[in-house]
Amino acid sequence: MKSDKLLFLAFLTATASAVYIVESLIMGLLPVPFLRLGLSNIVLLYLVYQQRIFSAFIVAALKSIIGSVATFSLLTPILPLSLGGGLVAVAVMSLSLLMRPRFSLFGISVLGALAHNFTQLILVRYMLIRHDGLFVLTPFLILAALFSGIVTAYLCIYIEEKIPIFKAAKDEKA
Repeated sequence: MKSDKLLFLAFLTATASAVYIVESLIMGLLPVPFLRLGLSNIVLLYLVYQQRIFSAFIVAALKSIIGSVATFSLLTPILPLSLGGGLVAVAVMSLSLLMRPRFSLFGISVLGALAHNFTQLILVRYMLIRHDGLFVLTPFLILAALFSGIVTAYLCIYIEEKIPIFKAAKDEKA
């Protein structure tokens, strides 16, 4: 039983890492280098919503590290930005599960996207661009978080309904 859970966690980590890598390579071709939809966060959202918080933190850390290695950005600011944003997003999504009235999957996803974007903005401010003018991006980042949070939640629901391995894992938890 324990080996099945470990295997499923490895599968989710590999899936999140692969999506992170592909998205990084595709989005890197766009003229806005910091723009990403964050599709690898579908896995994190799924784990948080299934209340597998520790697993979500593990996947968040490993996907950032594996993705940075695979895209040759391990020793660049991309790793701490990705790692910081991912871990804070998991923490905020996890805490949002405790709120009453309870947030929907869409609300949790949008909160995670907002946390991710603002964490990265603050890290960029203190690590790279030491100027408050950077915060002019805040309205754009809020809109991007709303859009990506809604898309991520929708895709999470769709994948959970359509892919048998996710249904089995959900039924096993119940």
